[in-house]
Amino acid sequence: MFTLPGLSALLVFIYVRPQEFVLVLQKLPLLYIFFAAAVGGLLVDLKLRLLRPVPARSLLMATLFYGWVLVTIGIKVPAAAKLPSIIEFTIVFVTFVVICQGVQSFRALRVVASALLFCFLFLTMVGIHQAHAPTGCLMIEDYMSRLGVPDGRPCTLPMDCDGIEAEPGEAYDCQRIGLFGTTALSDRVRYRGSLQDPNELATVICGGVGLLIGLVSASRKTRWRALAVLAAAAIFLCVIYTQSRGGMMAYLAVLGVYFIRRYGIKYALIGVMAMLPLTALGGRNDAAANASTEGRYEAWRAGLDMLKSDPVFGVGYGQFTEFHHLTAHNSHVLSFAELGLLGMFLWIAMLYMTLKPAFMVLRDFADDPRAGPARTWAMVSIAMAAPLLVQMMFLSLTYHPMTWIYFGFAGAFYSAVKSHAPGWRVKFGINDILIIGAIAYGFLGVLPFFLMLKGF
Repeated sequence: MFTLPGLSALLVFIYVRPQEFVLVLQKLPLLYIFFAAAVGGLLVDLKLRLLRPVPARSLLMATLFYGWVLVTIGIKVPAAAKLPSIIEFTIVFVTFVVICQGVQSFRALRVVASALLFCFLFLTMVGIHQAHAPTGCLMIEDYMSRLGVPDGRPCTLPMDCDGIEAEPGEAYDCQRIGLFGTTALSDRVRYRGSLQDPNELATVICGGVGLLIGLVSASRKTRWRALAVLAAAAIFLCVIYTQSRGGMMAYLAVLGVYFIRRYGIKYALIGVMAMLPLTALGGRNDAAANASTEGRYEAWRAGLDMLKSDPVFGVGYGQFTEFHHLTAHNSHVLSFAELGLLGMFLWIAMLYMTLKPAFMVLRDFADDPRAGPARTWAMVSIAMAAPLLVQMMFLSLTYHPMTWIYFGFAGAFYSAVKSHAPGWRVKFGINDILIIGAIAYGFLGVLPFFLMLKGF
């Protein structure tokens, strides 16, 4: 398949961002090269009939959502930002399309899963090293995110970075300096680019636990299973180092998916409740946690005000921070604040139709001895969704690349099942519309009362 080399390279580029620490790569437009290679490979596979033009079940909802985003950009986004906004989300959307349409077999799905797992374990390794790295002086370039350039001087406190060796007029901080020029955020490990937030780093790598289980489930070799256990433990350790309460909940959610599958809801809930104290390992001090929570509630209230100002179109794609000093800190709030009521419906519909095929596989092929791989990858699809669903309540992941890469992976799983069982159907009817509407607008109806109880 011609799609897989370009697609795998694109995924590694998006997560690892090698051009930021291998300077020679900055001379090449690698994003566009890998993007073109993946899209071109898909077209070649379709031309040679190595792939069938059968749409993934979530493709329609994703396309409608993408179209509505473009509408809000055209109506609400300032002229100077229209083209950059369109390009930004179009790359994310087309990446989703290439994954869900370019992967139509379980063998190809394993290749993509392996590429993703490589990325997640690489990020885990960098995070663990960063947590134990020495502190150094950081010349701040972005004050809000505390990102900057290490200048090579050791330090213990920020004041150690001032003095005759400091550049006049520059601000400095003292942070742990990890591999590839990565830096911590107040001792919270993080990465670069779209994963410079410790919470988002934790969310991404938690998905690696589901991939580990899926990739080694068919192997009977003890060494592979032992390595998978060690890798899952490393991910757990890295999540602790991010000091992300949501990240720890996301990790437990992945385990909860398999507990439910193995032991049923009753015993799974008992197991998860027993492990809840582990979330304290990812917690920060009370003052910082309380300030973060209050800021999140303020952002949610601001999102409701934005919806009231224009229930049809919202404030437009990427415009939340133009009306509030913080991002929404909730993917669902971001969807209705920026895209209005229809936008939120399409967002929930996208989530719903991404997850539904996996549950349908577990039901429809439960007794088929030949459908073992389908059931395995259905569980992987659900397990990878678990961290996202948890963190969507606390983070703005509506347009995040990692969210849409997962959407693509789940769509690819659907395509792989269809290639083996062409007669299998995942229906979308009036009952599904009612369920989606109940979830979307039920959340919207409950949120004001919740904020009222919290004093916001």
